[in-house]
Amino acid sequence: MIRNYLKTALRHMRRNGLFTGLNVFGLATGLACSILIFLWVGDQESYDRFNPHAEKIFRLLGNVKETTTSGVPTAFAVAIKREVPEVKNSTHLYDGNKLMRVGTKLFEEKRVLCVDTNFLNIFNYPLVRGDKASVLQTLNSAVLTEATAIRYFGSVDKAMGRSVFDETDSLLLQVTGILKDVPGNSHLHFDLLLPENIWLRNMDRSQTWRYFDSHTYLQLADGVTPDAATLHALENRLKAIRDRAIVNTPAVPASWTLQALPDVHLRSHFKNDIEGQGNIEYVRLFSLIAVIILVIACINFMNLSTALSGTRAKEVGLRKTIGALRWQLIGQFIGESLLLALIALALALVLVAFAMPYFSGLSGKSITLNLLDPTLLGKAVGIAVLTGLLAGCYPALYLSGFNAVEVLKGARIVKGSFLRNGLVVLQFSISVVLIISTIVIYDQLRFLHNRDIGFDKNNLLYFRIANLATPGDGGAALRDEFRNNPAVADITCTWNLPTNLNTASPLKWRGMDRNTLVLITRIGGDDRYASTLGLKMAAGRFYSPGDGRDRYVINETAAKAMGVEPAAALGKLVTINDLEGPVIGVVKDFNFKPADQPIGPLVIKHDQTDDIFLVRPTPGNTRRVLAAIQSAFARYYGNAPFTYGFVDQDLDHLYQTEARMGSLFTIFSVLSIVISCLGLFGLATFATQRRTKEIGVRKILGADEAGIVFLLAREFLRLVAASLLFAFPIAWFAMHRWLDGFVYKIGISGWVFAAAGAMALLIAFITVSYQTIRTAMASPVRALRSE
Repeated sequence: MIRNYLKTALRHMRRNGLFTGLNVFGLATGLACSILIFLWVGDQESYDRFNPHAEKIFRLLGNVKETTTSGVPTAFAVAIKREVPEVKNSTHLYDGNKLMRVGTKLFEEKRVLCVDTNFLNIFNYPLVRGDKASVLQTLNSAVLTEATAIRYFGSVDKAMGRSVFDETDSLLLQVTGILKDVPGNSHLHFDLLLPENIWLRNMDRSQTWRYFDSHTYLQLADGVTPDAATLHALENRLKAIRDRAIVNTPAVPASWTLQALPDVHLRSHFKNDIEGQGNIEYVRLFSLIAVIILVIACINFMNLSTALSGTRAKEVGLRKTIGALRWQLIGQFIGESLLLALIALALALVLVAFAMPYFSGLSGKSITLNLLDPTLLGKAVGIAVLTGLLAGCYPALYLSGFNAVEVLKGARIVKGSFLRNGLVVLQFSISVVLIISTIVIYDQLRFLHNRDIGFDKNNLLYFRIANLATPGDGGAALRDEFRNNPAVADITCTWNLPTNLNTASPLKWRGMDRNTLVLITRIGGDDRYASTLGLKMAAGRFYSPGDGRDRYVINETAAKAMGVEPAAALGKLVTINDLEGPVIGVVKDFNFKPADQPIGPLVIKHDQTDDIFLVRPTPGNTRRVLAAIQSAFARYYGNAPFTYGFVDQDLDHLYQTEARMGSLFTIFSVLSIVISCLGLFGLATFATQRRTKEIGVRKILGADEAGIVFLLAREFLRLVAASLLFAFPIAWFAMHRWLDGFVYKIGISGWVFAAAGAMALLIAFITVSYQTIRTAMASPVRALRSE
């Protein structure tokens, strides 16, 4: 019986080759898109799960007013392990940059962690050389990853016991261990581990409960269940520990939250957070898109199967007449559906293999397709089988329900098309929603790129000398040299770039409410900072060369936090980091945070720190100035690595994730529309085949080709037009929700809906027009020959 069913299925596929091809290709495309998306989702959800007992490891977060920060006081890690019996172990770490020398070669390391000796006891970063218990015990130890060891010494074996020199801290270090390269699905990314004492020796030990400058993790003890009640009690205990420690000190009060380690990658983006984290909203969005694409592919299958049901009516009647039961017919048709789905899966895996390199580059992730992985293969087959069952259930029930007597009498079985029409409306409603969403996402990203952010970001380059020398050693001479260069419009030095400001302190002023807490972001700059960036003054003046460190320039938001207008803020005495001084100027607000966050209070402190130089070349001289800077840099700093960038590119980098997700969203939207059009093309082809004789009669009676084309296309265009009524409100609601995540955003204009509707109608018309025009232009004699 199974053999007979298989032969019947293959004959039916061969007899209806076009429709079988459309079904298989549509299903294969839908499955390929879904597999790609689920591979990406699986990668995003796998972060940090390689750590044993990951569900018992937590990161400590601080909550100060409306701000949540991943940086917490340094003293917490030791206090937690000493005073909280529910905690098995705790560790803290500091991330930063270092300049390392190996022989005569210099390496600028941007991914360095200073950690305590508990770090490798909590996290599973295996050593390939060295002993976990002792590799970080001494001040002069260094632990390299395999890739770093090869970069420094040529091989892992040659690295052990060798010396490297920390130029930043003037320390000679010995390689005491080699780690396996950090997994790609770790939220911590580093190339070098150093002992925490290297960081701590530059800290004021009396302020370890005050400043939020370390990342702290803890591991619950065996037998402690990480339920909500336990975690809440633990958070309250942590608050009590710090509250006792900061009594009669100027430390800012805060509450504390424990974040599960597997949640860090997708549920972060806090102040002072580690770069490179994902976003749970994108995981949810693309999971939904994967399901939508599968649904569209299933709708195509159901539509074509039910449309073709009339061609199989007599087969069903004959089978029933000779004794076939309905469940046997259902099994036959579902089996055919599963066969198609498995064929489509094979084609989908080929498509995925070809698309994988491009998809990995576009998503920024190194994702691989390993068909030997039984878990992956099982999931792929499971998706195909589920798709086949979902797509085949209704046609199977529909076909098996035919009345044998009516069928064999020649009665017309395919009486109505209400369901097919409804499914077409559903398909194109989804497609129009995706078209509108794509347009809105593109416009929002373009707005972020082009909007006025309060300073001139264009043609503004920077280079770093931090870690290369003590302040003033070469920086002052280099600055003076380029201030006299006619190709340089302006040059300034600063602590950090205006695209990466995280350092905040409490802002106090005379007469303020004792219960008021205002956190103000700090940045340092010399007297040319405002002119180089193109900042505008709202009141007062910017710094002069003779101003000391006890004068302040704040932004408009800081003045508003103080409850005064910019002009009224001038002369007010404010205190930042225990240093009181008058406000001499208020700059107009400019953006120093991503657009999903509002502009916060900011102070620009007068400082000659030569960590980073910002240079604005005169128009047309960017390359010339860059070459001159490289030459001067080599004179002052020898073969030290020269790193530079452009502020506008860094700003674009802030929205790199959104840009990548926008590109992926666009691609999958286009593919979903293509799959919808495949189904529409199949239905149009079937409809015109059924009406061939009608068209022949109409042409003999004088109908022209244009009228016939419109007649045939009108039915489908009406369905697409109906889909707009459902798609427009859904798209409006969804995009408003998405835009609410941005402080600075576009409005959704009516032209977006008009353009999307026109595009959908045009796509539908082009899809059905090929077959309708071909049929309309055919000779009526051929259509009526058999009559």
